Amino acid sequence: MTQDYRQVRARIRSLEAETENLRREELQLILAEIRQRIREYGITQSQLFGPDLSDLVQYRHPDTGQTWNGVGRPPNWIRGQDRSRFLVK
Repeated sequence: MTQDYRQVRARIRSLEAETENLRREELQLILAEIRQRIREYGITQSQLFGPDLSDLVQYRHPDTGQTWNGVGRPPNWIRGQDRSRFLVK
């Protein structure tokens, strides 16, 4: 049986829809298992995702709230100034 272009495209669309449905079903199972393990082991958000980026902030501009962790090139707002006044305590 020879198929034309439209028939093949229709089959592809059907398979893509089926693939997405299967992915969603499996995702629900995976998420349920992950949630169960998190509860079982008492895993915290910081253990799962690492430290909160705000924990890495060393300097903050008092007016704009811009931050810098002290690594790499300093941003313009702190360059050439006394950094102690921007230090996050």
